[in-house]
Amino acid sequence: MSEPGRLFRSARWSFVFLLPALALAAPSREGAPRRIALAPCHVEDFEEEIRCGILRVPENRATRAGRTIDLHVAVLPALRPESAPDPLFILAGGPGQGARKYASFVQSAFKEVRRARDIVLVDVRGTGASNPLDCDLGDPLEFLEAETVDPTPCLKRLKGDPRFYTTELIVADLDDVRAALGYERINLWGGSYGTRAGLVYARRHADRVRSVVLDGAAPFEIELPLYNASNAQRALDRLVADCTAAPECRAAFPRLKEELGTVLARLDQGPARVTLHHPRTNRPTEMSLSRSAFASGLRGMLYVPTHASLIPYMIHAAAQGDFSPMAALSLETAAWSTETMSLGMTLSVLCAEDVQRITDEEAEREVRGTFLGRSEIDSWRQMCSKWPRGPLPADVDRVRPLQVPALILSGDLDPVTPPRWGEAMKTHFPGALHVVVPGTGHNTSTTGCVPDLIAQFFDKGSAAGLDIRCVQKVRRPPFVIDPSGTAP
Repeated sequence: MSEPGRLFRSARWSFVFLLPALALAAPSREGAPRRIALAPCHVEDFEEEIRCGILRVPENRATRAGRTIDLHVAVLPALRPESAPDPLFILAGGPGQGARKYASFVQSAFKEVRRARDIVLVDVRGTGASNPLDCDLGDPLEFLEAETVDPTPCLKRLKGDPRFYTTELIVADLDDVRAALGYERINLWGGSYGTRAGLVYARRHADRVRSVVLDGAAPFEIELPLYNASNAQRALDRLVADCTAAPECRAAFPRLKEELGTVLARLDQGPARVTLHHPRTNRPTEMSLSRSAFASGLRGMLYVPTHASLIPYMIHAAAQGDFSPMAALSLETAAWSTETMSLGMTLSVLCAEDVQRITDEEAEREVRGTFLGRSEIDSWRQMCSKWPRGPLPADVDRVRPLQVPALILSGDLDPVTPPRWGEAMKTHFPGALHVVVPGTGHNTSTTGCVPDLIAQFFDKGSAAGLDIRCVQKVRRPPFVIDPSGTAP
């Protein structure tokens, strides 16, 4: 998570829903059943017709009065006529992503799962089309150059009370959706922040959960963004070591660690001026690349191994005075952050559940000796000081072992939710199988044989007998040596 908006990302999928005459399930009399009547719809980049509907829920679930939220739901029906009664619910990342944009991801990661089960995608409150808490951050160039973002203008424009957009309320909504679709029990897949939503759902509704897959674990113990700097440093140290161990990379960049130190020392003296093409207009643009922007861009590249393979080349170029490769990719990442995440939702969750728990002593300990430093912690503290927050869950620090079959997945190179957090999540699911996938960054569900493992797990509803040796075949992509690509 560079800023936590990027921190919990899984991929970049754009989508448009075409919703003909959607049936809406409105709040009913106390005790009266509600149902979502699904109508045909289509998703961009997904040719098949699927089914969509809306469930209306109260924003304030305690009083059930005042503003309401229309939760937008999409169902990918099982491919076999005789399907299993328990579907797979997809819990998206962010926090701030709507799950409906995951349709193409579902097609690649869960094709085998869908043969036997419906797959349900919900834009949870504050995301997607479900009263999104969007913040228009304007030009991504300005966003990248800013040391922090003032959330006050966004707060004034929101159509919603940020205090009511937290994990506890998301989970309560999801169980309403489950009931309104007529499912007795469900399976859960959560990616990144979605793993926390999966944990809380299992805590609150264990009798409704058949099994869970948690990819890129982010339990409450992670206190975002407290460990961002140390987790990213671990991933970067691994990259430097792997470059040194690869003959072609070592020959091309024999002083990689020293060159990174040179670049950071140069930026400590002041930002670098860079000319590059704007990602929206493609026009030549001059920008100021600060140390924190450089570090944030570096961290963002570590999420995806194919992007990380560019890092030695980009550091070397910057050490020679050419910051344009790093600036260009950093600007692209900033554009992604401004356009695809509901930042208000990110703030509502993290300000309530994480940032307020970070102490100064913890912050100093975790950032010491890291390339990222305190910039992210300070930035999020400043934003959260201006953002209304809901209550901290009473059992946020409690571990209550759950007897729910669980498969926990971690990327060994993940810069934000590395394997240590998979082990922390396992304390909540003591019977879980924790699989660490080598050569992989943030989120593993489409990597190598992992989709097959997930399908086998959901088919049996258990990790017993699951042969995970196939993941050892996964390797880090080769490093890019020069503009022409990797070594022959």
